Amino acid sequence: MIAQTDVLPDPVGGGLKCFIEQSDARGCETASRPYLKATDNERKVVYFIRPDCKAWACAYCAENRRRHWCHLASFGGADLLRTKDGLSFVTLTSHQRNRRLIRAIEVWRDAWPKLSARWRRANPGVQYLYIAEHRQQVHFHVHIITTATLPTRWYKDNAAETGLGYQAKAVPIDEAFECAFYVGKYLGKAIVEVNWPKYWRRVNTSRAWPKPELQENPHEWLCLGNLTSRVAMSASGYKRAGWKVETSLNELL
Repeated sequence: MIAQTDVLPDPVGGGLKCFIEQSDARGCETASRPYLKATDNERKVVYFIRPDCKAWACAYCAENRRRHWCHLASFGGADLLRTKDGLSFVTLTSHQRNRRLIRAIEVWRDAWPKLSARWRRANPGVQYLYIAEHRQQVHFHVHIITTATLPTRWYKDNAAETGLGYQAKAVPIDEAFECAFYVGKYLGKAIVEVNWPKYWRRVNTSRAWPKPELQENPHEWLCLGNLTSRVAMSASGYKRAGWKVETSLNELL
């Protein structure tokens, strides 16, 4: 039984002010990330931010992305539970002989188009979100949240016929918070694995997986590079000219 209290809270909303306040990124480990500037000429306000690098290799940003995907999983799950017949949590495995990650991914990339084609014939309009897992003592797995409500037997038979392992399981999802729980759990394990090949995506979704509308940003941001001293001089110049400087970056205050 999944406890709802185990699910991470939704990200805080709040528009431009919230964007600025959350862009200090003190925990981000990437020193080369740039500063950005935007100006409001009518009000004589200048904004300086330094977004995080958003890289999975950065522990701070990886955790932020994990929380973000928990939110997207819960949002999409709630929407699909309202509009579809149901959701399932499916686990597929690579063949037991494929212990090496690179080889297992090669097999997955060959098998997935075949399996997903059968999937779509059995469930037209199927939507999904999936995360792969691989650890030293656990060979390659893929965990899928999907609108397909096929039985475990279907996955066992069709996975084996398309090149994956026979081990498979499908269980129903009754509440949207379960989607966030699964994503938080397995994406956290995927973050720990540092040997994913280049261009491998930690999370994959169908094109129509529901996502919240992005809030339009009213400003155009200019990249200033990553030299703190140069950006600090720019901020000081605006202050001397009578502009209001809005930033959460301590080095510019």
